Parts: sequence; structure tokens; C-alpha cells
Amino acid sequence: MLSTFYSWSIEHIRSVFEAKSEPDCLQALEDTFSHRLEFTFNGTALPRGGLQKIVLAMLHSSGFRLSVDWLNAVEVPRDSANRSGMLGGYYIIRNVKKPLPGSSTLAAFERHKSVNVEIESESPDPSVDSRRIVKLAIVATDVPVQATQPPF
Repeated sequence: MLSTFYSWSIEHIRSVFEAKSEPDCLQALEDTFSHRLEFTFNGTALPRGGLQKIVLAMLHSSGFRLSVDWLNAVEVPRDSANRSGMLGGYYIIRNVKKPLPGSSTLAAFERHKSVNVEIESESPDPSVDSRRIVKLAIVATDVPVQATQPPF
């Protein structure tokens, strides 16, 4: 039996967003998302390449210093071996850097993400973990990080 969808998702999403180089990120994207991915971001359908652009832009602006904190997930396997199923989860990506409206200065944000995914094995071989995300619906918003005041 394969690992749970939640464990698999934690490992794979961290490898995507916590990559320390562009080649590592591209490999993590390849290992996580199917080439036949159906993807929506805040209700807008995008191609698989759109996901890659979003992720790489976040990584580059952060200096490859993103971190992922999963808060919860609900999973529903379609079979007893966890080869296909559904997962709904919520996680925060920390150290997102982007300009404030009307400014070119980068500020710190957290991206709060709710995801609904469909995961399927892409190989009939049960001894190989060929699971990939084939459907991904993201609802996300960026929350400014408040700078802490030093004690007086």
C-alpha cells in the first residue's frame, strides 16, 4: 500500500515550493503534476505551464527561501492501495516577496491556499508510486506579513 494522499502531498508540495534551485523545482513539478493537468487558480483555468510560471516567479522573488506549512487536509482514497483519490487541504507558503500596490519595493507576504486535488497513478505497475495530481483547483490570497515592533 502506498502512503496516504496527505503524506504524499506534504512531501511533494514542499519539494516544489522549498526547492533551492530552478532545476530542482522543475523536477519537483514533473514529479508532482501530470502533463494532462486540469488547473484553475482563483476560478480561472490555466495551462500546466501557467502553474510553472506562478511557482518559479514566487521562488525567484523569495531568493529560493519559501517554506510550506500545512494546516489540515481531508483525503478520500478510491482504492485500498491509495493509487487514486481526492484531497482537499489548506497550507500557507511563507516568505513570499512581492511589491506593495503602487511601489516597486518588495514586501513580505504569506500565501494562504486552499486546494482541491485529484490524484491518480499514471502507471499500472502497483510496485511503482506513479501518482500525480491530474486536477487542481486553488483558491489563494496573499496576506501581508506585519513587521514586529522591537520592545521599548
